[in-house]
Amino acid sequence: MPRHVHRRRGAASAALVAVAMLSACTSDSGDTAAPQPTPAVAQSAATGAASSVVAAAVAARSNVTATGVAAREKTFTGAALDSANAFAKTLPARTAAEKAGFELATTGVKVLGVSRAGDSPRQMLVQTTLVKSEAAVLVLLASPDATADFKVAAITPMLKGSTLEALDPITMGSAAVGTGDGLAAKPADVLTAFAASVKFPSPTTTKLLAADPISDQLRASAAAQSKAISAQGSFSQMHDPKGVVGGLRLKGGSGAVVFADLVRNDSIALRQAAKLTPAKDVTLLSGLKLITTEAKLTTNETVAMVIPATGAARIVGYSDQLVNATGR
Repeated sequence: MPRHVHRRRGAASAALVAVAMLSACTSDSGDTAAPQPTPAVAQSAATGAASSVVAAAVAARSNVTATGVAAREKTFTGAALDSANAFAKTLPARTAAEKAGFELATTGVKVLGVSRAGDSPRQMLVQTTLVKSEAAVLVLLASPDATADFKVAAITPMLKGSTLEALDPITMGSAAVGTGDGLAAKPADVLTAFAASVKFPSPTTTKLLAADPISDQLRASAAAQSKAISAQGSFSQMHDPKGVVGGLRLKGGSGAVVFADLVRNDSIALRQAAKLTPAKDVTLLSGLKLITTEAKLTTNETVAMVIPATGAARIVGYSDQLVNATGR
């Protein structure tokens, strides 16, 4: 009997050892956490770098001297560079009040989010303001790799009443938008839907986008221009999507803020020869001083969209800049 009890104790001890070993293995496995993502730009350097680029961009955009083109090439990229060059070229046509309304603040620049290490291109989403109105302005900075400086890839004031949800902390960076997996709609599809919804004539309704003031404004403006020349000819307006510029995922991946470019073409065709005087900025860009039969105005457009994980996307920012004109 004692031997029987001894054997049971031995078996129990072996079982306890096995359980302890299993517990230890389980504990070790549970303590192993995925490494936290790292930002493409350290938090300590992000604000200084962003402020420097914004200040350089503001100065370059208003530089009408011989050094202006080189300064803008150093601080802007893509369609934003074309728009900055056109902005500088048309500055002489602006009134003092208009110039004051366009002035961007170079102090108080906030970094809302940065991309993660390993994602290309590197991105920083920055917020500044218009000096006069204090309205928020979103600036997307991009750099192809760690050896290249950041440049302005997109810039647009936020629409009145619009909001932008938080991004992941700068200490861990925000995930890239990529092809838009996990979003309510692909960014390219939302951009196409926006373009179709504001064309004139015959805009197309869409369920991908919530109603917003800029879409209403674009449709109303096109209708007013058409009415203004209806006795002399016809007017049409098309918005051609040029693609997604960049963007970052919102906090926890619950959506994304996306920047995209379009080109707007306003076309005027007169039924009979007439004499229409174009706006001064049209003349400065194209040399066109008189329209007698037809004209085409080309304008760069930038939109900032918030695309959630579910539900309709929202336009939260919009800007445009006339870049060319042709006519006879």
